[in-house]
Parts: sequence; structure tokens; C-alpha cells
Amino acid sequence: MVYLTFIIDNYDELPDNVLFIHPQRYQWHNDDPDYDGLPMLRHFQIPYLEKEGYVNIRCAWSLGCPSEIKPLAEEGEHRAAVHAGGDYKKGFEALFPGLEVPKVVGVSCCAQFAATREKIRARPKSDYIRYRDWLLLTDLDDDHSGRVLEYSWQYDIW
Repeated sequence: MVYLTFIIDNYDELPDNVLFIHPQRYQWHNDDPDYDGLPMLRHFQIPYLEKEGYVNIRCAWSLGCPSEIKPLAEEGEHRAAVHAGGDYKKGFEALFPGLEVPKVVGVSCCAQFAATREKIRARPKSDYIRYRDWLLLTDLDDDHSGRVLEYSWQYDIW
């Protein structure tokens, strides 16, 4: 919600590059032996972001991302180990009408990423308002609706 509100409120005056990270310095989302976010930020490569437009800041220590969500096979299923599970398809279709729901979703979690102003502005402000409205109005609980977005940043949102 905070990320979307920032984009909406600052859409016309966005900085060149925006890093969306959690506020606590130490947290398990940070891939550092001490879970410290400072080394992650010190090593962040702005030129790479400027080249790509969007970068997931979570770089897991192990190679690859688990293909843990299978939206078409799990629709309606709720398994604690699969964060958004069967709710992913419903959320994805509401957020991205007309875009094909992926068969498998495998991405590093935890909603820490960076995007350039150009990449953010590739979508109209009205889309970000619609995403935020969906968060406010969906019948999914906060954990699941947040995870739907968390696992969707790399898709058509940019």
C-alpha cells in the first residue's frame, strides 16, 4: 500500500530511481549473514537499474527461485507453504485484466525492488490507483493480497 501511495502521490515528480525497501535495517528479507540491509544498499548497482528499468533487490544465496505458485492448478486451494496459493489467479486477473495468468510463478519474495522513473511512468497513474483500490477492496486477507502483489511486481505492472 505504501509503495503504491508513494507512486500515486509523486507520479509527476518521481526521482530518477526509486528503491522500495522495508523500513527496518535488520530483517530476514535481506540476503546478508546478519540480515543487515546496509551492505545490500552499498552494493546496489544503479547503472544496472538504469539499464534494466526494474530490479528485484532480493538476491537469494541459492541459485534459482522456487516455482512454488501454480495459479491454474491451485485455484481455490489454500496451503500455508504456498503463500498466495489459489488466491493468486483471482488477484492477478483483477489486477491485470486481459493479461494471461502465468502457469507457474517463481520469483524472490518480499517486495524489495527498484524501478526507474521511466519504467514507473510506462503505466498511467490511473493503473496504480486501480491497484491500490484493489488492495483496499479485495475480499482477500491482507497477507494474501499483499503476496499477490509481491509476486507480481515483475509482470505487467511495469
